[in-house]
Order: sequence, then structure tokens, then C-alpha cells
Amino acid sequence: MSLVNALNRSFHQLSVKAAASQGLLSSNSSTTQQIRTKITNTKKRRLLKKQKAEQTTFVKPPPTNHIPKEKSVIINPTASRTSLAQKPEHERLSNLLSSRSSQLSQEAPPLRYNFTNLAEEMSPKLRKLFDLTNGSSSELAKAQKSRAMQLFESRPGDTGSSAVQIMALTSRIQQMQKHVATHRKDYSGKRGLDAMYVKRRKMLDYLERKDYDTYNTVVKALGLVR
Repeated sequence: MSLVNALNRSFHQLSVKAAASQGLLSSNSSTTQQIRTKITNTKKRRLLKKQKAEQTTFVKPPPTNHIPKEKSVIINPTASRTSLAQKPEHERLSNLLSSRSSQLSQEAPPLRYNFTNLAEEMSPKLRKLFDLTNGSSSELAKAQKSRAMQLFESRPGDTGSSAVQIMALTSRIQQMQKHVATHRKDYSGKRGLDAMYVKRRKMLDYLERKDYDTYNTVVKALGLVR
């Protein structure tokens, strides 16, 4: 009985599969015979948009400062163009350098640890204790660098202008020159000194292109051979 039941079950499955395959074939044939005759809403909107674009021609407006080619431009032959980086005569570094140097020479020398603002409140003995003559070589170099940067600054607290950077780099070069003269086998220090020479030359070339008056003043003040 078990064998008969198994055969009946297999025959039943085969009949179901055959019926299903016939139904699929009939549905595929019906779908292939269908023909779309209506225009979809998306296609209708696309066609309308295309028709409107063909009817209306868009003209791009000219820019605000546009000058047509037909218009003649009149140039004054006697007009002279000055550099945008050129400052007025009373604000140029060559005229300010002498006044700044005389003003700094009249001021009291700076004290150690940035105690210059408290010099008037100190006693003479305490002021002598904080004098730069008692400072280290690094403190002396730092004070010399800040004093030189004050000479060439374009505004109070300026540390980024080209003249100030060249002056700060020159003070560092002078320190390294003394160091290399004492320690003759410091080859890494010599290599760093050569790199500083190259950096200063590039900064001077930039300043010469942008502001020749300031460049000429800086070169003469530092005594550089260019």
C-alpha cells in the first residue's frame, strides 16, 4: 500500500506542474499581445515642457560691468597707474625709520621677564636686578629681536609683514653665525643657516616685487649686498 500511495502522490505532483506550466504560457502570450495605446501622464508632461522650451527662447542677461565690443574705450595717455601696495609719503617706512629709532633710543631699556611696564614702581636695586645685563644670551637675543621688529613694523604689534619677518630672520641669522663660528663642526647648524639664507632671499625677492620702497629701506638698513 505504501508503494501505491507514493506512485499516486508522484502522479498528482506531475499533473499539478503541467497545469501550472500551461497557465504561465497562456499568460505570457496574452501579455505579448497587449499594445499600449494611451500616453502616460509623465510622457505628456515631458512633451508639454519640450514644446514650451521650443516656443520661448531664453536670453542670458549680460554682467553688471559688461562693455560691448562695439563701444570704443578712451584711455587718457597722461594717466599714471600707481601700485596698490604703495603707501602715502608720510606712512612709508623710509620716513618712519629715523623717527622710530630716535624714539626707541630715548626710551628706557627693557627689563627681564617682561617687567618693563613695572619699571617705575620698582626700587633702583630691584630694577638693577631685572636689568638685561644680568640676563642670559637667549634673553639678550630675544630683546634685540623685539626691538628690531618694532623699528620695521607697519602697525603696533605687527609680526606678519615682510619687513618685520626679514628683520626677525636676520637677527636669528646673526645668532647662528656666532654659534657656527664658535662650533666649527656643527654641520647641522650650518645646514640650517644655509636654509635661512635661502628663506631670507626669497622674502626679499617677494618684497622687491610688491613694495620696492620698503625693500630698498630694509636692504640699506641691514647692509645687505643685493
